[in-house]
Amino acid sequence: MRQIRTGILAGLALVGGAAPVALGQNTFTDEAVARGIDYTVVNDIPQLGAGVALIDLDNDGDPDLMALGESGGQVGVWENDGAGNFTSHKATSGIAPQIAGSGLCAGDYDADGDLDVFISNWLVDDVLLRNDGNFTFTDVTAAAGVAGGICASNSSVWGDYNGDGWLDLYVTARTNTQGADVRNLLYQNNQDGTFTNVAPQLSVDDGEAPSLVVTFLDYDRDGDADLYLGNDKGSGPDWQNRFYENQGDGTFADITAFTRTEANVDCMGIAVGDMNLDGLQDLYVTNIPFGNVLLISHGDGTFDDKTAAADVGSYVVGWGTLFFDYDNDRYLDLFVCNQLAPNRMYVRENGAWPCTDLAPALDLDEFDSSYCVAAGDVDNDGDIDLLVQTHSQRLSLHINNQGQNLSWVKFEVVGQGANVFGVGAQVDVTSGGFTQMGEVFGGHNYKSQNHRVLHFGLKDNAFLDEVTITWPGGDSRTLTGYFGHSTWTLYPPERMGDANGNGRVDAADILAAKASMKTFFQPGHEIFDMDGNGYLDDQDIGLMGLRVTNRFQGGVRAGP
Repeated sequence: MRQIRTGILAGLALVGGAAPVALGQNTFTDEAVARGIDYTVVNDIPQLGAGVALIDLDNDGDPDLMALGESGGQVGVWENDGAGNFTSHKATSGIAPQIAGSGLCAGDYDADGDLDVFISNWLVDDVLLRNDGNFTFTDVTAAAGVAGGICASNSSVWGDYNGDGWLDLYVTARTNTQGADVRNLLYQNNQDGTFTNVAPQLSVDDGEAPSLVVTFLDYDRDGDADLYLGNDKGSGPDWQNRFYENQGDGTFADITAFTRTEANVDCMGIAVGDMNLDGLQDLYVTNIPFGNVLLISHGDGTFDDKTAAADVGSYVVGWGTLFFDYDNDRYLDLFVCNQLAPNRMYVRENGAWPCTDLAPALDLDEFDSSYCVAAGDVDNDGDIDLLVQTHSQRLSLHINNQGQNLSWVKFEVVGQGANVFGVGAQVDVTSGGFTQMGEVFGGHNYKSQNHRVLHFGLKDNAFLDEVTITWPGGDSRTLTGYFGHSTWTLYPPERMGDANGNGRVDAADILAAKASMKTFFQPGHEIFDMDGNGYLDDQDIGLMGLRVTNRFQGGVRAGP
C-alpha cells in the first residue's frame, strides 16, 4: 500500500512543480452571466453597498451564492453545481424582498447542521433567516429577538464570544444616521433559538460611534474570540477604530491604545490575514483618500503601521477588502474595492515588499464604485475566485485562470458541539519548511462573507510536513503525511473514528475503516486516521477498538 501511495504522490509532486503561467489579459475573467449569475445591484445607496456571500447553503462542499441590492429588493440565491455553474432559487427561496438590504453573514445559530443567514438592513428592521434546506428559508427574526430596531445597520459577524459553543452575533450600526440612535449590538445566543443583546453591559456597543464594519478574530491565539471594530469618521478626533480583547470569561477589555490599532481613518473595510507569516493575524483597513492602513502584528500584542513599507496606501476612497493568495505562491495578496477609482490588487511578488498593484494586468481594475467582495473557489479547481458588487452594474464573478497552475491544499474544519462549522478554529500548515496560518470566520468582509473552507497555496510543494488544527477553547490535533491538490476534512478529537456520526465508535465504523485500508489514503478517509500520520493501518483499527472497549466499560472516549 505504501508503494501505491509513493507512486501517486510522485505524480502529484510533478504537478505541484509545474511552471506558473505568465500574467496575461485572461488571468481573471468575468464569467458571471455565462455561469448563471445575472443580477444588477441598484439598491446600494444610501446604505453604502449591498452585501454578497459565497456560502455553502446545501452542505455539498462548494460555495453557493447570495446577494442583495436588486431592483425590487429581491434577494439573490444561487446553487453551485460543484463546477462553478449556478442555478437561481430566487423565486422559490421564501425570502421577502429586502429593499433596504445592507449586509449578509451566515452561521449555524441553531446548531442543526446548516448555515442560517442574517441580513442587516438600512433604517428598517434586520432579518434572521433559518435555513430549511433545499434553498428555502423562514424568517425567524421576531421569535429570535434580533430585529435590532430602526438603525443604519451595516456589517455583522458570527462568533462564540463567551465560549459556550453556541454562535453569537455582533451587528454594527452607523449610530445617529438620520437621527437613528441605536448603538452596536452583541446578541448572545440563549441556546434556545433566541438572543439577548449584551453589548451595553459588556461595554462593547461603542457608544455613539458610526460603526461600519466588524470582525471576530483570535488575535492573540489564546482560544477565544476578540473583537475589532471599524468606525466611520475616525479621521476626526472622536471615533477611532476599537479593539476589544476577550478576557476568556465572557468579558472584554479595550486594548485599542495598547495595540496601536486605532488607525485614525474613516474605516469602511477590514481585511484579516497573516501577511508576514509569523502565525499571527494582521489587519488592513480602508479609508477615504488620506490612505488605507496596514497593521502588522509585532508578536507582543501590539501592531506596527507598515503601510509605507508595503506601499498599499491606495489614496482613494476604499471599501470592501480581503487577503487571499491568488497565485498559490504561499504569500497573501490584497484586493481592495474603490469608489470612483480602479479596484486594486496588491501582490507580493516573490514574497517581497513593496507590493505591486497588478489589478490592470489581472483584469481586476473595474473603474466605478465597487463596495463589496467575497472570495471562494467556486469552480473547485484549486484557486480563489472573486465575487464583486459594483453600483448600478451586474455582479462580477472573476474566475481565476492562473492559480491552479501551482500546488494548493484546502481544509474544511468540523467544529465541536453546537459550533458545527468550527468558527474561530485556526489551522497552521507547514510545507517545505514554510508555515502559513488561517482562521475560520463567520463573516468579516465589509457586509459580505467568504467561503469558510480554508485555502493555502503551496507553490511547488505537493507534500504537507505538518498540519495543526486548534479549536476554540484549545483542543488541537496535529497531522503529518497529508498532501496537496486535495480538500481535507479536519475532525476534532471526539469525532475521530465515528464515521456514521452516531456519537460513538462501533463495529460498523471499524468495518468501514478496514474497507478504506484497501485503497489509497485520500479525502474521505481522514476520520479513520486515529494517529494522524496520513495512513490507515492496524494501529488505527486498534485505537478505534479501544474506543469501543471504553464505551462498554464506561470509559472516556477521548481522541488521540
